[in-house]
Amino acid sequence: MGFMYRGIHLLSIDSKGRLKIPARHLEQVQSNSSGKMVLSVHPDDSCLVLYSLKDWEKLELKIGELPSLNVHTKKLARKLIGHACECDLDKFGRILIPSSHIKYANLVNKAILSGQGKSFEIWDERTWKDQIEKLDRLSNEQEIPQQVSSLSL
Repeated sequence: MGFMYRGIHLLSIDSKGRLKIPARHLEQVQSNSSGKMVLSVHPDDSCLVLYSLKDWEKLELKIGELPSLNVHTKKLARKLIGHACECDLDKFGRILIPSSHIKYANLVNKAILSGQGKSFEIWDERTWKDQIEKLDRLSNEQEIPQQVSSLSL
């Protein structure tokens, strides 16, 4: 199954737009893709997504197999692949976030790095809190799908 990224980290973004990957994930990124990562924008949420290069390449292949004229495929490809940029970890384990991406996710100076299994999401701290509250509200209003309720935690 390979590496899984888990957990939530509150991190600072320095004045140059650099974000330090937490030590517990650094080793995974180094051995998975020699420290090469891909950063893009989330197609549906105002956050960024961060993949190791290897996992990103697998995702790109999957997107390439989708029906290209479908509006959802177009949106996915244009946002996710169109905004993708490769970023190498520097010797301090930091990635540089381009200013366009900082703007997209409204990143101020504190970011939430949230492990999502094969990738990370990067959220502005305040947006993250609003999002979690919104999800809690929505989940109280909506029926739980069978697949979710049958998942024993």
